[in-house]
Amino acid sequence: MTKLYDLLDKAQAKAIAKETIKIGNVYRIKMDRSNGIVPKAGDKNRNKFFVVLGFDKDGNAYGGVIINSAINRFVPQTVRDWHMPIKCDKYKFLEHDSFVDCSKLMCAKAEKFGSWEFKGAIEQEDVSIIINTIKESPNESKAHLAS
Repeated sequence: MTKLYDLLDKAQAKAIAKETIKIGNVYRIKMDRSNGIVPKAGDKNRNKFFVVLGFDKDGNAYGGVIINSAINRFVPQTVRDWHMPIKCDKYKFLEHDSFVDCSKLMCAKAEKFGSWEFKGAIEQEDVSIIINTIKESPNESKAHLAS
């Protein structure tokens, strides 16, 4: 079945995404090495949650990844220390209490949102905490945050 989003050109897709995607929205996305996620052995990608935290001048979204139920013990301590807990009783789209990776800001091209699944939204209070935590992360540069 063809999706309407697939029939749009890149400019139209970007325009629709820019008008409909809001800060705090959460999407289930497929991530791989190209966007910073190492898939488990034998897998090409992993499903993760992307939390929209802001936009750049080109309409690309910035955000973080929610790590399911536990923090990966194989990532450096400087990454593990920057995970914010998030509860499934507060956010029904979660199956388990999880953690938002606030160690580094990630980017997603606006046109990608047409293939992602909207799951819900993070409350503004928690969005503010996530943003402030990322700003303080030693893994994030002031130049990247300013772009």
